[in-house]
Amino acid sequence: MDRGQILGGVVGLVMLLSAFLLPFSAIAEGPGGSPDTLIGIFKLFVTTLNSIQTIGLTQLTELAYVYMAAFVLIMLAGIIGAFPRWAAIFSIVGMAMVTAAPFAIFPNYDFFSSNYQWGFAAIWATCAAMVVAAIVSGRARNTITEEGSGLATEPTEEAPPQPEAPAPVS
Repeated sequence: MDRGQILGGVVGLVMLLSAFLLPFSAIAEGPGGSPDTLIGIFKLFVTTLNSIQTIGLTQLTELAYVYMAAFVLIMLAGIIGAFPRWAAIFSIVGMAMVTAAPFAIFPNYDFFSSNYQWGFAAIWATCAAMVVAAIVSGRARNTITEEGSGLATEPTEEAPPQPEAPAPVS
């Protein structure tokens, strides 16, 4: 394992802890509601999805599906943190879904006075750290590949310099 993979594993654990422990948003309960962790929002949407669909709240159903899919991507990113390229992709896509969905689904609602909490910022920060881990891991792999490419060959002698051909006269 290279330094980037180790960093990615640590960042993945921090991402998981942020999703399970830090208050993420009060979006499921509306403005002024108590903030839930990302796992709490996921559980709420999973347990009430049938009721939401029965009532016919299509916008809330869409939001529930987006949050559930984003939660799965973020959890997958945290679990595979030792593979920082894929973890960065999954986490950024998941957080982009969580960030953009309320604006797209509820265009008339003012999300600038947002319900997002510390967990939201922490997971975005871990996404950025995962990108750094992916860059470090990529550089380490390139260094290993460049160093490893010359190991199997024997050193060769340089060819003696060839005399230059005379220039044609016109």
